[in-house]
Amino acid sequence: MTFFYNVRKARKFLQGVFAVGQWKSLKEAATFIYICATVFLTVVGIFLFSFLSYIMGYKTFVPINQMPKTQALTLLTITIGMLFIDFLTGTFFVWLYDKMIMAPTESIIKEIEKKTEAASAAFPVEMRQLVEENPFIKVSSTGTWVDSIDKYITIAGNEKYYDETTGCFNRKYFQQVLSGMLKTEMLIDIKTSGSLKTYGSRQYAIFMIDIDHFKRINDEFGHQYGDVILALVGKTLRKIVANKGVVIRNGGEEFLLIVCLNYPESMESYAENVRAVFEKNVRITGQGAGKNRPVTCSIGYTPFPLLHDQPTGISVQDHVKIADQAMYLSKTCGRNTWRGVEEVHPPYNEEEINKMVESILYGESSRYIRILCP
Repeated sequence: MTFFYNVRKARKFLQGVFAVGQWKSLKEAATFIYICATVFLTVVGIFLFSFLSYIMGYKTFVPINQMPKTQALTLLTITIGMLFIDFLTGTFFVWLYDKMIMAPTESIIKEIEKKTEAASAAFPVEMRQLVEENPFIKVSSTGTWVDSIDKYITIAGNEKYYDETTGCFNRKYFQQVLSGMLKTEMLIDIKTSGSLKTYGSRQYAIFMIDIDHFKRINDEFGHQYGDVILALVGKTLRKIVANKGVVIRNGGEEFLLIVCLNYPESMESYAENVRAVFEKNVRITGQGAGKNRPVTCSIGYTPFPLLHDQPTGISVQDHVKIADQAMYLSKTCGRNTWRGVEEVHPPYNEEEINKMVESILYGESSRYIRILCP
């Protein structure tokens, strides 16, 4: 067992050695430099020995015990000289790499870590989880110094996109960062697998969620208690979404879920699960009249892209507008429910697309989309 453990350990070390430019330690960098110096000087030594043997009139590649004494001494001298030069050259380049690259980089990483930790102390640890669990952000976990810098810059840079009340991302994050990521991911998926849905293929959805009667909660119990409910809603939604997407506070009591599902996962089932878990976990607690009752939500959603044959025909923001209209239909149908849309056949021109975006009821009457309900 010890032998195999040592083999795995050596293999892992060698993988780190040959990960050029991504070394985790000076030992890995030094090993690579010495290997390169040894290979180079070995080639130089062979050529030098061959050249001198030719001048002396000897054959180059013969067993050592058959070499003339002069040629054997020449080989020994070249070997010792090359080993000495190898040691000096390798040591010099390792020292140079450490002074010019490794040490400054480690110093920068430590400084970034300190500043990031200081900035992160102002808000909960959920901020890190938002970045690390976000499927639209590709944060590498190989452990190299490049990855460390990338991770800390990503976390620190996302502080301005953090909503302290709910522990979620804010609308600025959606508008300035996530919209572009979402569009890119969608285009990559279409290029990779086309519009045909296959088992396990990714399908995106945008959910708009609004807390029912939130104004009444503020009026009855005060804005401070309203913030407690908002924080509980944010925590509940983040737990539901987990690593399948991102939760964004869109403003007031509205939340956006940008979710990545795997076919054949149903968006209708997902919407119903969100509604049921929300109602079960978000409650007004305490003693007295009006307390110890559930808080409900109204949900509207749309696939992204809604038009599969024209994936860029509707902008990300217009998809949000469609989900928002579906949510308001839930409001008008009694609250504590959901409405969704799905494509029937695409509009035949841009004007019709705009009309559908402005009114999903028009889209349904024109048979461009179907409005789904429980």
